[in-house]
Amino acid sequence: MRRIVLAVTAENADAILSGSRRFDHRTHAPKELPARAYLAVGRSGVVGECELGVPERKTEEGWALPVSKVKRYKKPREIAEYGLKKTPRSFQYVEG
Repeated sequence: MRRIVLAVTAENADAILSGSRRFDHRTHAPKELPARAYLAVGRSGVVGECELGVPERKTEEGWALPVSKVKRYKKPREIAEYGLKKTPRSFQYVEG
């Protein structure tokens, strides 16, 4: 399964990790799905992870990617741990 660092807002990360948001909406969906997504919030670092499924439909907000198997980290991890210098604009594939 591919791994990606996914740029999200703090509000979206909280909604995904709490389970209140079942889909992540993207204007441009990653081509290689399903994937393990690491949720990166600005300068805070990576706050958790989830699994993104293949896009189910396109809405006004963009492609609806189903979210499952969420895990919140006790302490945010540095973006450098994923081989990146900064949080990507949308998403970035990483090795691992």
